Amino acid sequence: MNENEKTIASGDEKTVKQASARRTRRSFVVGGAAAAAGYGLWKLIDSGRVIGRQPVALRRTFETDAAIARGVFDERGLAPEYPLAKAKPLRLNGPIGMEKTLKLDSWRLQLAGSANAETSPRYVADVTAWEYGYEGDMQADRQALDVKSAPGNSLGRDGQGTSKTGEKAAASTESLADRFDRVAQAVTHKRHQGDAEAGPSASALNIGTPGLLLTMADLMKLPRVEHVFEFHCIEGWSEIVQWGGVRLRDLIDAYPPEKVNGREPKYVYMETPDGNYYGGYDLDAARHPQSLLVTEMGGQPLTQEHGAPLRLFMPLKYGYKNLKRVGLIAYTDQRPDDYWTKLGYDWYAGL
Repeated sequence: MNENEKTIASGDEKTVKQASARRTRRSFVVGGAAAAAGYGLWKLIDSGRVIGRQPVALRRTFETDAAIARGVFDERGLAPEYPLAKAKPLRLNGPIGMEKTLKLDSWRLQLAGSANAETSPRYVADVTAWEYGYEGDMQADRQALDVKSAPGNSLGRDGQGTSKTGEKAAASTESLADRFDRVAQAVTHKRHQGDAEAGPSASALNIGTPGLLLTMADLMKLPRVEHVFEFHCIEGWSEIVQWGGVRLRDLIDAYPPEKVNGREPKYVYMETPDGNYYGGYDLDAARHPQSLLVTEMGGQPLTQEHGAPLRLFMPLKYGYKNLKRVGLIAYTDQRPDDYWTKLGYDWYAGL
């Protein structure tokens, strides 16, 4: 006990009140200074440059956390598998890139950046020129009726779409949107310019990019696998689901990437046919033995709302990285653009 404290302890009420007032003033001054410093620091962070809707300091923190996670796990971990009895239908986790009903017979997988592509019978000089067919707005299915984000819930439930919409569009003269798209292509040299919230992808292929147009029959030549893994949504829910399809690494092995300076490129880029939704992945994550190109869920073919005819599932990533309705896979040595990263989420997205 110091002298001041001894004086207070032995002093009268007036002395105690004076000491208390001094301490109160000092506390207010220190607290006010700390609050002002904290507010000033936040204003400095908040008013600076923004990356993916986040101040640079917060984005750098995201990237540091991701680097630590990658350093610890390095895609070596394996997600747990579950008994089939625990599997159930998967909720929807967003319809971006699937606003229209796809004509499944028009689907092709555009594969760009593969080695010796020109020797394949599936080679084309411009994979971006492939035209996907659509037939009206997406229709709701039984698995999605209770999900607020399900498209077309006010429409019919037959899942077939309205073909007249597509017929009328094909028969009509060029719309203003088509004209704008044509002008945008001439300026950007890219055929698919996504118009969803995150905007167009900087990694979209340039018009004239050569590659392969693979059919579902080509994919079905790869070994079929079936697993029961847990799907994790960034919103905080998870579900155990039965997945069927082929390993992404088997596709990569069958159609390996062209070398860059004597080595494999670092990344894989994926995109929906309309260019609205897109994602980037480390090649190591794509080669992970549990990374799947899914054609079935729950022992049944994928529904359109769950990404038919082909979707990605990586059990070590959050759901927003699991692209539905995959139309393009491209190998690249530049870190690809990513839809949700542009809206403030983590590019790595590891669990």
